[in-house]
Amino acid sequence: MADWDCAAYGPDGRKFGALCFLAGQGERACASQAACSDAMAAERQRVWQRIQEMAAAGDPAGAELADAFTDPQQILGGGDD
Repeated sequence: MADWDCAAYGPDGRKFGALCFLAGQGERACASQAACSDAMAAERQRVWQRIQEMAAAGDPAGAELADAFTDPQQILGGGDD
């Protein structure tokens, strides 16, 4: 098994079988830690952009999320990379 922790789940994810945010439980989609970091950076950006779109459209939940997450690095363990 690969020896890195998923950028989204961190070391605590392993004990629950959460090895990869982009794969099923106990599985990995990323071939390396660098690939994991790249994939999660792209996913954070995608989620953050969707939040911004929802807020701009007047969605109350989107506005609340936009206030809480002002930078993509705040999402899915981004500050831990």
